[in-house]
Amino acid sequence: MATQESIITSQEAVKSQVPGTARSRSAFSRLLNWPATPKVAYFGGDLFVLTLAHAIALRLVAHFLSIPLSAQNPLEYHRFYIPFFAVVLYLFEGYKHPELRRPEQELERSCKAVTASFLGLVLFNFVAFRSQPFSRYMLATWFCLGLLLLLASRFTMRSIYGALWKRGWGRRPTLLIGSAEGIAEYQQLLSIQRHHGYDFIGALLDFRAPGSSPPPSLRLPVLGSVFEWEQAVTSTPAQVLVVAHPAIPNGDDWLGKLLRRTKEMRLDVEIYSNVLATANLNFEHDEFSGSFRFFSKPAWSLRLQRALKQVMDRVIGFIGSLVALLLIPIVYLAIRIEEKGPLFYRSAFVAQDGRTRYYLKFRTMRVDADQILARDATLRERFREKHKLIDDPRVTRIGKFLRKYSIDEYPQFFSILKGDLSLVGPRTIRREEADHYGPHLAKLLSCKPGLTGFWQVMGRQTTTYAERVRMDMFYVDRWSIWLDVIIAAKTVWKVAKAEGAY
Repeated sequence: MATQESIITSQEAVKSQVPGTARSRSAFSRLLNWPATPKVAYFGGDLFVLTLAHAIALRLVAHFLSIPLSAQNPLEYHRFYIPFFAVVLYLFEGYKHPELRRPEQELERSCKAVTASFLGLVLFNFVAFRSQPFSRYMLATWFCLGLLLLLASRFTMRSIYGALWKRGWGRRPTLLIGSAEGIAEYQQLLSIQRHHGYDFIGALLDFRAPGSSPPPSLRLPVLGSVFEWEQAVTSTPAQVLVVAHPAIPNGDDWLGKLLRRTKEMRLDVEIYSNVLATANLNFEHDEFSGSFRFFSKPAWSLRLQRALKQVMDRVIGFIGSLVALLLIPIVYLAIRIEEKGPLFYRSAFVAQDGRTRYYLKFRTMRVDADQILARDATLRERFREKHKLIDDPRVTRIGKFLRKYSIDEYPQFFSILKGDLSLVGPRTIRREEADHYGPHLAKLLSCKPGLTGFWQVMGRQTTTYAERVRMDMFYVDRWSIWLDVIIAAKTVWKVAKAEGAY
């Protein structure tokens, strides 16, 4: 166990080094760490873009449909709809830690809030403004523009916060409490999501728990045992405590005292459980017993989302196949100029039924690529580690260009249209890669593999194989149509920037 002297030394070192202390905190840093800052920023952005959308909609309808501005809605209508939107967005919890919300949750909540706002606005117009002029064309145009601009505003704000966090600005100083194993799992979960909103300033370990010796991967100062959390809080700038279950000494009694004390200190507490982290369930707080009730999402919602996924696959598969057909003669000529050989490469993968199937890609490697790998032992060993090679010497010059902008992937749309692949899903694996997934293989094969997925947009080829496995499991556990839409949108952005490709 750490000595009292070493604990105090670690706490003083943390206090002097962590951004946000009296020595290093600037006015800008204090503003970013103020809890109301993100709420004000999101609130102002929402009202601005909804007002802007209204102004644009008025002029579009007036220009293209020749409807006078005075005939589209009452004068000074903004005095009504601005507070109306503000109230509805607030009721949909649009301002409860919006910067910490997962992107698919942000997309779902924003779409539902804007849709409910406009439906409520239409109904209220018939009551409060029955005798006033209204244009249904303006309302429809306003809804479409308002939804697009609000999503653009909110995701721009998320990008700004993400950029600030990567530079160390605006992070929430956080203490981790629990076993070394539980803390490592929590950090790993945030790592695969590339979430940088917390500034981990130290750990308090349950030294009685198995495996609680600080591992080298922890890379955090150990400030003492879990029983010394209050001393650690008062000697550091911590704003959040994360308790990693099941490392809770003396059971509920210790945790209850911690929660009561942190309530008095107005300190945020998060309780992490690896069981709950892998269960994609809805929950609610039972006010009578104080317990939490977990329940599955409605069956109709899951059926609707799966149906939408199939429609998205068929539509995008058809459009992508047309683009691939147009690319075939261009890519064929480019490949033949450098080296004679086949246009396509048949890539094997394990399908949901466990059988080996194939999808097509434009060939990017030399014809003798397999022989090169067989002759070079060092290259073969590097390939076994990740089943990918950085600066692969077997890739042709035109192949590097095709890979950089993912043009080689377009023939896979034929397999999406056929139904062998999905647009978004876990990554495809070859038979020899199955051992990497171990007991998780059945979960991987429960979903149709995708052309793109969580792994591709969160790191692509820059991740380790172990990270790929964890990212695939994360996607399977948390799948929703909203997550697919986010991944598809991120894929377009990543491909346009050629990020993570080689």
